[in-house]
Amino acid sequence: MSICKLLLVTCSIFLITSCAKTTRYTWNEYDNKLYQHYKNPAENDQFIDHLKQVIERGEDSQKVPPGIYAEYGYALYEKGSLQEAEKYFKLENDKWPESRVLMAKMILNAQTRGKQAKKPDQGVPVNSVSVSSTAAETKEDK
Repeated sequence: MSICKLLLVTCSIFLITSCAKTTRYTWNEYDNKLYQHYKNPAENDQFIDHLKQVIERGEDSQKVPPGIYAEYGYALYEKGSLQEAEKYFKLENDKWPESRVLMAKMILNAQTRGKQAKKPDQGVPVNSVSVSSTAAETKEDK
């Protein structure tokens, strides 16, 4: 009879512990915040702050969810923080190898946009205006 009780207790403990909620990643209500962001895009800064919190909590427990670095990087990219965006694209690239193709393109976009922002606005070249106006005049002359 004691073997039956021991088996019953062991099975019940196994069932109770197997039903416990375990998560592989620390999402920190990401899905709700993303939904709120889509409903109210004007509150972009709050969404960015929340993404940063998800990353910080995930890094503390080494459970950063896939795509969060990229999402945060893209939010920074849209805001114009290109160097910081590039940093998070590289983190996503390093942590999740399956995202390398997309992250390589995002890194290149951030670098290209950063280089364009550093160049002064040169305007339209004078030669192209005079050539196009000359071409228009020659068509009218004929």
